[in-house]
Amino acid sequence: MKNSVLAGLAIASTAAFGASVHDFSLKSIDGQDLALSAYKGKAVLIVNTASQ
Repeated sequence: MKNSVLAGLAIASTAAFGASVHDFSLKSIDGQDLALSAYKGKAVLIVNTASQ
């Protein structure tokens, strides 16, 4: 799989208690859907930021 730079991502799935990160999908910076299950077994850094 081609390495991708994930930036400006928005979670396209709803969070559920006990859900695995592999159950979520995101929108990539170019607008394509991206399943985190594609990165299973790899080191992934997820930065969650919020503002008021």
